[in-house]
Amino acid sequence: MIGLAAIAARWAARLGGAAILVAAVLVAAEVLSRNLGLGLRLHAFELTNYIFAAAVAFGLSWALVEGAHIRIDLLYRWLPMPLRAVLDVAALAALAVTAAGMAWQGWRVTGASLALGARPNATLDIPLALPQAVWAAGLSWFAAVAALMALAALARLIRGRWAEISRMAGIDATGGPR
Repeated sequence: MIGLAAIAARWAARLGGAAILVAAVLVAAEVLSRNLGLGLRLHAFELTNYIFAAAVAFGLSWALVEGAHIRIDLLYRWLPMPLRAVLDVAALAALAVTAAGMAWQGWRVTGASLALGARPNATLDIPLALPQAVWAAGLSWFAAVAALMALAALARLIRGRWAEISRMAGIDATGGPR
């Protein structure tokens, strides 16, 4: 199950990366348009804000799956493997709870914008709930992946499979990236 989540997280991150590339093209096209006096309005500033928020939200799950998040491992390396496994499971559980809170707040913001009919104070007059829903969906995906990883790590902890937890959620024995 973690394998499928990792594949989906990779594709979500790739989609986010492609969206950031589109944002870069939008900005470049708008700058060129202004410098050439064409007057083409692509609303690049506003759109890139929405794109970046969604790309980051969806990219968080890929960073988690790949172990690309920051870890402070000053003492961790010298702890016995069972204790490191417990700390890894606790860290994943705390991250899952935090991510769920972020997603819940994201959906609250989206719901409030929808209820108010909120629109940005900008020339592109789209309902704010639309980009906020994409952002909240990304945070929800992050929370789901974090919860799935926490449950998988807990199942391995119960079975005493500490090395598997370390490979999945910890820092490898050499201290390098997973």
